[in-house]
Amino acid sequence: MSKQSVSIPLHEISRLAIVVTNCRKTMSQVKTETGADYILNGGMWNPDGSPCVGLKADGRLLSKTPWGNVHGYGWTGTDIHMTLDWRGCATYLAVSPIIKDGIKYPQKTYDKAQDGVRGRSAIGLTKDALVLYCSGDKTADESSPEELTRELLALGCNSAMMLDGGGSSQCNFAGKQIKSARKVHNWICVWTKKTAETPPDKEEKPVSKPIVCLDPGHGPGCVNGSPDGTYKECDFTWDMYTRLRPLLEAQGITVVGTREKESDYPSLSARASVSNRAGADLFVSLHSNAAGSSARGFVAFTSAPPETAARNKLAAAIINRIHAAGVVLWGSGLAHELYTVLASTTAPAVLLEYGFHTNAQDLALLKDAAYRDKLAQATCAGICDYLGLEVKEPDQESGQPNEPDGWAKEAWSKAVAAGIFDGTRPRDGLTRQEAAVVLDRLGLLK
Repeated sequence: MSKQSVSIPLHEISRLAIVVTNCRKTMSQVKTETGADYILNGGMWNPDGSPCVGLKADGRLLSKTPWGNVHGYGWTGTDIHMTLDWRGCATYLAVSPIIKDGIKYPQKTYDKAQDGVRGRSAIGLTKDALVLYCSGDKTADESSPEELTRELLALGCNSAMMLDGGGSSQCNFAGKQIKSARKVHNWICVWTKKTAETPPDKEEKPVSKPIVCLDPGHGPGCVNGSPDGTYKECDFTWDMYTRLRPLLEAQGITVVGTREKESDYPSLSARASVSNRAGADLFVSLHSNAAGSSARGFVAFTSAPPETAARNKLAAAIINRIHAAGVVLWGSGLAHELYTVLASTTAPAVLLEYGFHTNAQDLALLKDAAYRDKLAQATCAGICDYLGLEVKEPDQESGQPNEPDGWAKEAWSKAVAAGIFDGTRPRDGLTRQEAAVVLDRLGLLK
């Protein structure tokens, strides 16, 4: 076949990289050395061997795009999306975007050398899959950029980018190949998850606790606050942190804070580094918002679409709980911005704006302790929903969930059945007098 295309579900991708070989290695050599499941030629290069398109690989910027304000694909880990911002991604490639937001790209982004009918290579994204495309040069399947665009739209691509073509077009898609003798400057390589990597459904020993990194936004000295000076955002975020942290810990979650005490004021990159070093499963930054006096409501920010990305699933889980608690949403409750703490964290990350402190109605709520409790409880429940944890309702007296962690359930049931414990307060500490009663019930005291 002189044409190949493949649609790889995003959740099946274990690694996604650009391998730079500087025109020194063939596709078969790259396949042998990397073990990648899918390989496709990447961007173009200059006569001196340097890349002539936007290229960033393994965190190293090798070339900025010379063609102005055109989009490319950027990713950190496997979190790929079309973007203008190469700074917020560990890997970035900008060649010739041809589709954005489900329609033809609004401007022509390729020159005469890429025009005409020739072999084509392209990368694209559907709602939930990565699309790789390749057709051989000087074959019946070579095409024009316009024909390529129509074909990728028919494959369901919401965005797509044309890569180097002609004699450079070549691929190995899980053994299905289109070959060329040309050694290209860089290669798009994709590895997929293997069945052997799937963990067992059930384990006999306690599993590690999920780790959540909480970031109480800003810090002392931050001027953000209400116009009348009665409210400071840094005070609110620290208070929310002190309410939310124990709720999460009571659910069996390990919490890491970006600030150890209220007086700390780490930089944005330092906050992201705390999360990355801890190996956090998710990152949640706490804030309140500012705009005109009419804007109000809760909104969760993530770095970018699509809705199937882990960060947006996390945001949706929190938004659903917040909305169910009766909190007003700003718009849909979800928005996207490449804030540093969102772009620089390796874990799925959200930035929560709990209301507008520039709006009189929101301000009154944000200053209310009972309302803050409601926000913290809804946020905790949303995080548990995302992590697949059953939300344990707290005991009215102790404030702790009235059931043990999963790993302790069997022993707890036996202890209750034997009359050693009364079945309440499974997470409370044991006082000396209670210890004496337990020892007596076990028959160890005479």
